Amino acid sequence: MSERSRPSAVPPGLTVADVERQLEGRAEVLAAARRPHAELEKALSGRRWRRALVQRPELVPALVAEARAVEEALERVQRRAAQEAWPDDTPVWKEVRELSARRARLTRLARRRLAALTVAPGDVSLEEALTRLDALVRHEVRWALKPGEVLVHEDHTWRRSFSPLVQSRRELPRQDLAWAALGMLCVLGLLVASNSSVLQVMGFLVTGCMGFVVSQLLRGGQLRLTSERLIWRPVFGEPQEVRLGAIAPDGLRLEQGSDLRVEGERRLHARSVRGVTAVALLVELHRQPPLRGAARAGVRLDSVAVFPAKLGKRKGFCVLGPQGLSFIPEEKGPQALRAVTGHPSSLRNFESDQVLDALRWLPEAEFDACVMRMVEATGGAAWARAEARYVPGTPVWQGIRIQHRDLTLTGRVQWSQQDAAEKLLRDWPR
Repeated sequence: MSERSRPSAVPPGLTVADVERQLEGRAEVLAAARRPHAELEKALSGRRWRRALVQRPELVPALVAEARAVEEALERVQRRAAQEAWPDDTPVWKEVRELSARRARLTRLARRRLAALTVAPGDVSLEEALTRLDALVRHEVRWALKPGEVLVHEDHTWRRSFSPLVQSRRELPRQDLAWAALGMLCVLGLLVASNSSVLQVMGFLVTGCMGFVVSQLLRGGQLRLTSERLIWRPVFGEPQEVRLGAIAPDGLRLEQGSDLRVEGERRLHARSVRGVTAVALLVELHRQPPLRGAARAGVRLDSVAVFPAKLGKRKGFCVLGPQGLSFIPEEKGPQALRAVTGHPSSLRNFESDQVLDALRWLPEAEFDACVMRMVEATGGAAWARAEARYVPGTPVWQGIRIQHRDLTLTGRVQWSQQDAAEKLLRDWPR
């Protein structure tokens, strides 16, 4: 028989009641702690654990309020049990072991649930994890704009389920490609089938198409980027949001060709996002200076025109302004982004004109300063209006031609930029 279980190790003449009385109320504290711990473990173990927490607002406060007393009682009983070698079947000692095991399970469970919603240290205490978790699930994500909040970008991504052919191939997720391949196989089967009826083959084809549509609907949703936050409202599931100012430096990640993951004080996972790189670029720009908070004014700069252009043989983008023009070579998007934010980014496969368009939320002086940094970082060119000459002859939507010494810049603007370009070029030397 081990030392721990020897009856002689127990002080003679003491009953269970005597032992509990010597604990000075700690046995009652531990007994009262069993219920809130058990109820919270049950609530967090279920599939609808968020709803369970919301419907039982008293669970977390009740456990947290008694946390210090419970920890002190556990420590005191464990110390006495070790010193006095209590038998394993001593009721209070048995309760302590059961409660300690439940607290360990509850801690792991709370940390896992918290990690699904936000970024948290791996060693966060049980009470802190529960407090943060309770606050997160009770925070209502509002799709409507708050007072003073300005909409920067919005997209109903479910629409891409019905127009997949308008996307570039690199933006198609793997699931889309799989369903497209299935459709092609069905068509091929229709052509080569010799023993199968046309109706059977058509049935396979319709099933494949329906599977594609349903898979996209399940993944789709609505996305909004505002001056303050990024919001994702999926077709099925709870809406998610993250404040732009709380996004971690490396908190943006693209997955599966069209999914966007964002980590800040919360986690956000937007699926099947159309133009996901462009959306990620906007988030990257608006979450940090100089664009952070700039959209709150609700005014975009309209005194410049940005359009594709060629400087000699080099392709790129021209920024036409009141005082002159700037040329930024193509395929320099990451360098242009770093020139604006001052920090490197993992984003790729975007062009400088996307950065320039986002910078329109800045006042003119700040916009010009950012453009000059982009020109220097990308090896572009800048011409003052007084040193260049506009060569008229064709409408701006057909072609623009500007000369500077022995160099010529050519390009043309889209309809949305026509008015701005025409207004600017009226004052240029000819």
